[in-house]
Amino acid sequence: MMPDACSNVGRPAPRGSGWWMTLLLERLKSRQDIELGVVAQCGLQDHHFKANGVEYFVVRTPWITGIRNRLGSYKEVLPVKSQIRKYAAIVNHWNPDIVHVHGTESGFGLIKVWGLIEKPVVVSIQGLMGPCAANAYGHLLPRQLHGPIRSAIGVDPTCLRIWKEFVERIPIEEEILRSADMVLGRTQWDHAWACAYRPDVCYRHVDELMRPEFCEAPYWTVEKCKRRQIFCTSASQPLKGLHVLAEAVYRLREVYPDIHLNVACNGFVPHPKNDYARFVLEMIKKWHLERAITFLGYLEAGSIVEQLRKANCFVTPSFIENGCNALQEAMLVGTPTVSTLTGGLLTTIDSERTGLTFPPGDAALLAWQIGRIFRDDRLASGLGANARSTAMEKHNPARVEEQLMAAYREAMTGISNSESRYAHP
Repeated sequence: MMPDACSNVGRPAPRGSGWWMTLLLERLKSRQDIELGVVAQCGLQDHHFKANGVEYFVVRTPWITGIRNRLGSYKEVLPVKSQIRKYAAIVNHWNPDIVHVHGTESGFGLIKVWGLIEKPVVVSIQGLMGPCAANAYGHLLPRQLHGPIRSAIGVDPTCLRIWKEFVERIPIEEEILRSADMVLGRTQWDHAWACAYRPDVCYRHVDELMRPEFCEAPYWTVEKCKRRQIFCTSASQPLKGLHVLAEAVYRLREVYPDIHLNVACNGFVPHPKNDYARFVLEMIKKWHLERAITFLGYLEAGSIVEQLRKANCFVTPSFIENGCNALQEAMLVGTPTVSTLTGGLLTTIDSERTGLTFPPGDAALLAWQIGRIFRDDRLASGLGANARSTAMEKHNPARVEEQLMAAYREAMTGISNSESRYAHP
C-alpha cells in the first residue's frame, strides 16, 4: 500500500518495506507524460479514488486469505483466483499502455499467465523464492531451532512456515517470469535466474531509488566512528544469518573485549517473537554476549543513518540476497562493509575495493574480515569512499528514471502486440 492510499482508507502507512516503490511513484508523478494507476490488496472493502494525481484501486483481502493469515498458515500466500480476475478487470477497464508488476512473491503477475489481459507486462524481480527456500534455515537444523521435543511435536513452527511459504511460491514465480513481456532486475544473479526459467527472456537492468536520508547523509569518517562497533539490520529469519554474525562477535571478543554489535530489527525485544529469535538469544546467553549485542528494534531511516555513521563497520551476513538495499544504504553513507558473497551481492560488492566479503555461514572468515577493518583505518576509509562513489552513481535518481522509461518504451513499442502463450486454467 502506498502512503496516499493508506491515508485515504484510514490505515497506517507501511514501515520498513516497499519504500523503493514509493520513491519511484513520487519520481514518476512529476512527469507530465505519464498517467499512473496503482492496484494493491488490503482491508475489508474495495476502494477507488484519486490522490495527488494518482488513481488508486484498493482491492479487499479475500476472506479465506484473512482467515489463513489469522491462523498463521503458510497457505495465505496462495493466490485466490477470484482476486486475480479482479486485478485483470481493473487493468482492462483502466486500459493502461503498460502494466508494471513489482515482485514475483505475490500473484499479481498471474493476470498475464492466465491470459486475462492483452497489455504488455513488465515484472520487477525483488527476491527469488527458489534460492530463498534452499537457504531458509541458514545452514541450521530444525532441531537446533526447536529442540528435539518441540521439533517432534511441531511446536513453534515459525521457520517451517516461512520455508513452506517460499516453496509454495516457487511455481507461481516461475510462471510469472515465463509469461512476462519483460523482466526488470538489478544483478547478474537475477538475470541468470530469469534466463533459467525462460532462456529467451527479455531482461533489462533497472536499479532502484534509495531513500534521500542516505543519499544526503554526511560522509562516514573513521575519526567520528565508535571503534569496534558493528551495525547490522539482517536479523528477522535464519537466512539473514544473524547467528553467524553472533558467532563472529564471540570469536572476536577475545582480541577486542570492547567489541559491540547493534542490531536493528523487530522480533527480539522485549521478548523473542519466534523460534529463530529464541535460538539467537539462547546462543547469546550461552556465549555470555549479553553486554556485547544490543537489539534496537525497528528504526526509521534517520536513526539508521545515525547508527551507520557511528559504526566501525556494517555487516550483511545473509545466506542469500539479491540487491540488498540495506547494504547499499550503508555504501551510500560510506560505512565500511563486510558482506557474504552470494546471489546478487557478487555484483553489488567489488571485493577488496567497495567492501570485504566472506562465504555464507563462515563465521571465522567473517570475524577475520571485521578484524581487518578494526585494525586498518586506511583500508576502512578506502572501502567507504569507493563504496559511496559507486553507490551514488548507481542510484542517481535521473539515471534510474531513464533506465525505467527506456524499458517501458521498449516494452510498449516492441512487445505489446505479442499474444499470450498461456491459457487460463
